[in-house]
Amino acid sequence: MSMSHTLTLGHRVQRPGPLSPFIGILPLTALDLVLFVLPMIVMGLASILVIHEFHVTPQLTADNYLFFLKNPLYLNILIKTVLLAAAVTALCLIISYPFAYFLTKLPRSIQSTMLVLVILPFWTSYLLRVYAWMTILGERGLINRALLATGLLDEPVRFLLYNNFSVVIVSVYLYIPYCTLALYTSLERLDTSLLAAAMDLGARPWRVFVHVMVPLTLPGIFTSFIFVFIPMLGEYVTPTLVGGAQGMLIVNVVVSQFQALRFGVGSAMVFVIAALTMCLILALRRAARLEEIFGGGR
Repeated sequence: MSMSHTLTLGHRVQRPGPLSPFIGILPLTALDLVLFVLPMIVMGLASILVIHEFHVTPQLTADNYLFFLKNPLYLNILIKTVLLAAAVTALCLIISYPFAYFLTKLPRSIQSTMLVLVILPFWTSYLLRVYAWMTILGERGLINRALLATGLLDEPVRFLLYNNFSVVIVSVYLYIPYCTLALYTSLERLDTSLLAAAMDLGARPWRVFVHVMVPLTLPGIFTSFIFVFIPMLGEYVTPTLVGGAQGMLIVNVVVSQFQALRFGVGSAMVFVIAALTMCLILALRRAARLEEIFGGGR
């Protein structure tokens, strides 16, 4: 009798059951349900129920959504939030794209050092970095002191802080590392021989960039959009600290609704923002034909 036959007789081989592939993901699924799905369900119910302070009435209503969508002030803040998020995303792409391309041309050893410098801000507190910019842009900040010391100004300027400008500047600084890393990953895999072939066929550098380089790096651009635009729609700390009353974004309004115990209106705002975000992502993905790049079907 062979050794393998003896082992088979001594120990029965247990075949995996139909649920075995799902057992490994059960902890992550449970965690996702508790931390994400359950809160969204609660907020979804709160957005369609009549809630007065902490008293919940089992009566369906659309007043929470209508209160938000029919309020011109809230809609203007929502539009401003989308425009500021788009401006921050565009600036991050404009700055990060050439820088990420420059990184791919460096020797490997220098690339590693530069990438460490890119992620170096992550080693410090997010809140601390925002406060640092307040000391730079403030009335007694670094910029104003430098301008006063050189004699260019007789008194400090006040437009550098507590407005939309300061929100954009600080947000660009905060999100450029995310954008750079996403673009670097895409540009590193770029086949530069295709660029050389396009130029050999007579295409000018600008046409090569627009018609060859950009389409080939669309996944990195789309990822940068995800990393910058979506967090900007939900940005709260930066507009609160450096934006002031003029730099208020939609999340500041949402927080004020919850602080005023208007849970239904606040929840409705959250779902409107989430729906708007999903529509923008799907529209951009379809416009750029990213299904073909990522291999997804129609």
